[in-house]
Amino acid sequence: MTTHFCASAILIDPTSKKILLVHHKKLKKWVQPGGHIEAGENPEDATLREIYEETGLHAELLGERFPTEQDFIRPLGIQRTVKSNGDIYISIIYPAIPLERKIVELNWEESNSIGWFTREELNHIDVFDDILISYDYVIDHYFH
Repeated sequence: MTTHFCASAILIDPTSKKILLVHHKKLKKWVQPGGHIEAGENPEDATLREIYEETGLHAELLGERFPTEQDFIRPLGIQRTVKSNGDIYISIIYPAIPLERKIVELNWEESNSIGWFTREELNHIDVFDDILISYDYVIDHYFH
């Protein structure tokens, strides 16, 4: 049994309110950009690196630094997933927005496809329930 620490982002365009997802090759589902936190890396840097590696976009993480400005941004959530082999995945999830408007670039090594989706479209593609919950929460709390 191994514990894996990961970081990802619910990346939403503030104008269109669409979420950016990648179709994961191994999971065969649409997921938010993210991946393993590397040695010597903090969760925020890992999230921004993973977004760029998987989409070609630079992003800004949203949220407050608590309790002081030099602390890390409070994440949207921390998920725990136990795989069938007993491995534990601890995933730190942040809300984020893209810093640029450009065509996204798919990382073909990890993903089959990439796309921006409206909330309605999320109901018609293969996503985990937590993406729907996270999307709704981010829209309600960051884009009123």
